[in-house]
Amino acid sequence: MTVLARPVEFDGPRGVRPSRRVLTLGAGTLFGALAGLVLAAAGLVLGPWGPVALVALPAVAVAAWRAPHLVVVGVILLLPLGNVVVGPLELVQLGTAVAAVAVLAPAAARLDWRLPPWPVAVPLGAFAIVAALASAGAASAAAALRLDVQLLLVLLLTVAVTTALRTPAQVRLAVVALVVAGGLASLPAVLGSGPTESHYGGGVVTGRAEGVFAQPNELGLFSALLLVAAVGVGLTATTTRLRVTCLASGGLLLTTLALSLSRGAWLGAVAGLVALAVLVPESRRALAVLGSALLAVGAVLAAFGVGPIAAVVTRATSVAESGANPYDQRPLIWEEALRLYAEAPILGHGPGAFSQEASSDALRLGAFLDVDHAHHLLLNVAVEFGAAGLLALLGLMVGLLVLVRRGRAAGSSLPAVLAAASVVVVAHGMVDYPLRNPLVLTTVWVVLGLLVAAAAAATATSADGSGESR
Repeated sequence: MTVLARPVEFDGPRGVRPSRRVLTLGAGTLFGALAGLVLAAAGLVLGPWGPVALVALPAVAVAAWRAPHLVVVGVILLLPLGNVVVGPLELVQLGTAVAAVAVLAPAAARLDWRLPPWPVAVPLGAFAIVAALASAGAASAAAALRLDVQLLLVLLLTVAVTTALRTPAQVRLAVVALVVAGGLASLPAVLGSGPTESHYGGGVVTGRAEGVFAQPNELGLFSALLLVAAVGVGLTATTTRLRVTCLASGGLLLTTLALSLSRGAWLGAVAGLVALAVLVPESRRALAVLGSALLAVGAVLAAFGVGPIAAVVTRATSVAESGANPYDQRPLIWEEALRLYAEAPILGHGPGAFSQEASSDALRLGAFLDVDHAHHLLLNVAVEFGAAGLLALLGLMVGLLVLVRRGRAAGSSLPAVLAAASVVVVAHGMVDYPLRNPLVLTTVWVVLGLLVAAAAAATATSADGSGESR
């Protein structure tokens, strides 16, 4: 029996005719050309960020509808690029606005908003009202409006974080992203640090590391805040991968904290670690071992004069000799802050008014105070927002402690870890006020938002597990 072999002819994939392949290829080419023209036009009209926005916004819209927690993670991962300017805004501000709209608009359409629990929501709402009332009498309407918009953005971000992060797993993912972002943001400071030169016994040091920030104290606060978060998350982690991640980011953050030579940030870091030991008892032994190891390594490096350790030691010992620095105007600034508070004790002088009000009184003081803030968290709030704003801020602190207690009762240590990181801001705020920088301010509010979300998720999970409704 003879079998005749049929000639093999290649005509493409099964069911696809050559003419159809040509049409598909032509349509793809046409679509690519049109997409290129649209992106090029966007670049010409909107600048280099126009094409990026056209590509990113649809992806953000899809993520916001299907997985809104990923939008929050995306904003957190933008922090290392937060100093990039996009039109009139910095990238971190634009990202905050986009994330707030992307998360809250679909949630509103589904009637699924989630506001922070009332111990936090009440003081936040009160502070927003006080800021609006204080702005009416501000000496500079433009400065007040700019700071009011910035305040509105971070408040909306807090609501967006609370709305998007519903489960402990989602909160943990966002916190890990924050720790990673801190490590990435530290790289420019480590790689770009140069030689330093000390004056007035370490009271003034030139060549301090700044990284992506406008000045070293902002880098110091950012590094101290996320260092405590990295240490807390690493010590309470249940997986080796997470511990290694926190160790790597924590090491970079510790390095940038040292290179910033910010004494206020060092004070804040110590206060944050002490708070971590108080709020998270299971971390105490590991903190003691870690602290002893760091002190031993520092002593060895100091003995051999390795790296910038000499500048760090000189800067640290200058705390006891601050009066030797003729450029340290803090006592004069604080005196002026108290006087300004007495002039408007209820609602203050308005957002951003300290600089203008203090400089206008230069003749009475016998000096010209060219400063943007009161170099003190509580004094600055009192001057610009009065006793009403100060009470709202203190109420927020109490509300956060209430949420930490709820989280511990639900079996979660993450709210306590984030609360310890927040202590850094308060402690640093006793000697400085580097919260005018949008990147620093956004990072602080991300930590607060994650604290609220962590407590709410832990409480909800505990209630569901016990059969209760929430």
